[in-house]
Amino acid sequence: MPPSVGDLWRRLRARDPNGFATRRAIRAAVVVPANFAIGSQVIGDAQVATFAAFGSFALLIFVMFPGGWRSRLGAYLVLAGTGAVLIILGSLVTTPDWLAVVAMFVITFAVQFAGVVSSTINAGAQAALLAFILAVMLPGGTSVLPDRLAGWGIACGVSIPVALLVWPPKDQDLLRVRTAGVCHGLAGMLRLEQPPPGAGDSLVALRKATRELGVAFRASAARTAALSTGSRLLVRLVDELEWLSTAVINACADAPEQWPEQGRRLRAAASRLLDSCGSVLIHDGERPRRDACAELTERIEALRLARVAVADEALAELRSSAVITSEETLRGEFGRPLYAAHELGYAVALAANTVAVIAAADSRSWWGRLLGRGFDAPNTRSALVQVATGHLDRHSVWFQSSLRAAAGLAGAVLVSRVVDAQNAFWIGLGALSVLRSNALATGATAVRALVGTVLGFAIGGAIVSLLGTSTAVLWPLLPFIVLAAAAAPAIISFIAGQAGFTVFTIVLFNIIAPEGWRIGVVRIEDVALGCAVSLAAGFLFWPRGAAASLSTALSDAYAASASFLRAAIHAIARSEPDSPAAIGASASAAGLRLDEALRQYLAEKGPKHVPLETVTRLANGATRLRLAGAAIEQLRLAAPDGRLAGDNGDRLEQPADLLSRRADAVTEWYTDLAAGIGGRNGSVPEPTAGRSADSFVDVVLPAVEQCGDPDCADRAERLLWSGQYLGDVDQLRPHLVDPAAAVAAARSRPWWQR
Repeated sequence: MPPSVGDLWRRLRARDPNGFATRRAIRAAVVVPANFAIGSQVIGDAQVATFAAFGSFALLIFVMFPGGWRSRLGAYLVLAGTGAVLIILGSLVTTPDWLAVVAMFVITFAVQFAGVVSSTINAGAQAALLAFILAVMLPGGTSVLPDRLAGWGIACGVSIPVALLVWPPKDQDLLRVRTAGVCHGLAGMLRLEQPPPGAGDSLVALRKATRELGVAFRASAARTAALSTGSRLLVRLVDELEWLSTAVINACADAPEQWPEQGRRLRAAASRLLDSCGSVLIHDGERPRRDACAELTERIEALRLARVAVADEALAELRSSAVITSEETLRGEFGRPLYAAHELGYAVALAANTVAVIAAADSRSWWGRLLGRGFDAPNTRSALVQVATGHLDRHSVWFQSSLRAAAGLAGAVLVSRVVDAQNAFWIGLGALSVLRSNALATGATAVRALVGTVLGFAIGGAIVSLLGTSTAVLWPLLPFIVLAAAAAPAIISFIAGQAGFTVFTIVLFNIIAPEGWRIGVVRIEDVALGCAVSLAAGFLFWPRGAAASLSTALSDAYAASASFLRAAIHAIARSEPDSPAAIGASASAAGLRLDEALRQYLAEKGPKHVPLETVTRLANGATRLRLAGAAIEQLRLAAPDGRLAGDNGDRLEQPADLLSRRADAVTEWYTDLAAGIGGRNGSVPEPTAGRSADSFVDVVLPAVEQCGDPDCADRAERLLWSGQYLGDVDQLRPHLVDPAAAVAAARSRPWWQR
């Protein structure tokens, strides 16, 4: 029984939940035929028509610039100018053959490698390359340069306003609004005063906001290729808020009046700070309000002072307990609320700091975003040089992918000149369409590209065979064919997209010069050559890609962060003289490499076998592990002599030893997790391996009672908070097992399934 219209609609919504791909396809279905008609029918020039049609398709389908309309307008104008320059260069270097090959290599490497500077440049790279490929590989050279520029001008003049004004992307705006809603919901949970009548239950409101955020996140996860710095951090903030929600709900288990005075003040400061986080996140996609950013900064400092006050109150209670051994004092005044307040302050501070970085990233000018300027970089040129030189290394994913693309397209030009292919353009386009930064994925994509081309040739040939080459028949079909070609890659599959693009080109060139099936036959031959060249380039240059590098970066980040956490705890609990600063620097460097690998993974086109939510959770887990080590190291540096046990002899030996043993067990688990993600062992460890059910607080407090020395309480307090930070990453373990297993499984997939 064939599926009903309702079934088809539900499938479409499942594949394209926010309708983004469908709307882009509809825009292209209107604009591409219109611009093609201007070039072929009004002006009557094949070069104008070709550049107008393919330029429009590239600008509306290949390009997805992030940010508000001003930033996107600036980026589109830069792309329009860049495309014109590349068309001029491409027309100038068509002969001799060696110059065309060398120019293709140099220009392709430059355009691809420029994507390391910013997500905006990377988003426009494929469209710019398409303009250069057309200019180099279509016959004509400088004699038809004005016609080519006219076609590109038509494409830009019509497509850019449509891209800006007709259904602009709003998924990141919605994600910010939903994230802000969760921040406000968490703030409502923490407020000390009772909600006014009719305001509703704060927990119900939080859960509703969380559900809405989940829906918005899953919709935005379908489009990751052009995420800006702020948007990538926003994606990571979603996972942080899930963790924070647990901490807030736990903290709210006790009524505010049961909290000590400083704990109530911290709770109020955290509530105000979360409200500020929500205010900063709500803006028009251009930049947050300055007053909201200033308020956020003030409230981050207010929370820091409140955390210091809570720590001071905890220390006072511990000192009192050390000289007045009162079980009631220990369990009543110090007890759970104060401990929960300290944990709450830590969790809220981490999320607020992420929001502050998002605000700084989104506050940059469009020019600063385009050039990837840092939030506090005093010199744009030096920042660009630093970023570029940092990736001119054979281990860099950006360097590898740029070199691979340059070799693939230059090889395509060389092959087209050697075999004298009838339509050399399709050799280059075949290489461009299947190139991925992973050589094995390139192999899989090449097979799919050929299958899609054969399928598209069969469909397109059938259309031409049955309906003929009459323009009166083909013109009405063209918008529907463009619609299918534009929507198929995202909604159906890569093979369907390749088939749709093949049908589109067969019909397009039959309108320009009716030749029937011969265009399809030539294109299959030429695309096969382009696929073969790109596949060879993929295997030749470091056969690793963004997916493989991401799993390696995740593995390295977990291993380095686990070593840092272990070293920090051993230094503070066992009074080891060696500072873990060097290990901490290695962990920070691994974290930076992970950020770059994540950015490349999100920017890489093609199917992603690991969901964005999974990758984000793992990346955040590595960050939390490293930050726990950093927080414990700060405790050690704040101690009078940098130690905890030290002069107190055996009085703190038991809790210090317990902390060290727990640190060994937890960090060993994370080291095993790193090995599982990186493919160095067969499986991901069970989340319960090495876990202890004993309460660390119940070990520290009796030791404080017995010491009878206020100085002992100073060190015991830091020991207590160290245990809390360790407990945080210990509780994280069950949430990382399934994501780690997914990454490990994706890494071990055979190449034909990638």
